[in-house]
Amino acid sequence: MIISNTKKALFISAHPDDTEFGAGGLIQILIEKGIDVHLAVFCNPVESLPEGSCKDVLVNEQKKSAEALGLKNKITFYDYPVRKFSYCRQEILEDLIKLRKKIKPDLIITSSENDYHQDHTVLACESKRAFKLAILLGYTHPWNTRKMVGNVFFEISEIQLDNKINAISAFGSQALRSYSEPRVIESLAIEAGVASGFVYAERFELITMSIKNEE
Repeated sequence: MIISNTKKALFISAHPDDTEFGAGGLIQILIEKGIDVHLAVFCNPVESLPEGSCKDVLVNEQKKSAEALGLKNKITFYDYPVRKFSYCRQEILEDLIKLRKKIKPDLIITSSENDYHQDHTVLACESKRAFKLAILLGYTHPWNTRKMVGNVFFEISEIQLDNKINAISAFGSQALRSYSEPRVIESLAIEAGVASGFVYAERFELITMSIKNEE
């Protein structure tokens, strides 16, 4: 029902790679069904890179990663300070509202409300304010929560899982993080599949849903 009612989808990331980890399979599903997919990335966390790194490395990796999933030329970048989103809540809300008016998405996917990374928490909250009259899903990052979150599941194929792993591997600057390993990504897809009756799946929490009666 969610996908059949969707014409435009907007994925919202606090940082480059957030969406790929949380929803790299769903991006492919929507694109393959002809849905107009957009991505907004709210931070270029250069402070998290080794000293002397190119300031555009994560932006370039994000473009390469999105292209691996079939998404290109539909990415909006912002430059909010990493780990300081709480100081910019109103500005973030206003940018989300501008995206809502410009793209007019039916489906929005962002961080889980149960994600305790400070930037993710703010983005989930402000997304709920900006898109309270649409369908809003939250993707999960198990390394940022101690809850098993998710009541909406999307089956993904083995090919889509492989493409997701390839997209995440485009973030070479983040390769040392343990959760970037292909076996971790696959294990999360297997776990979500076990929970939902599929071989592989991605899990999301339903944050809000408003569906217009077209009759």
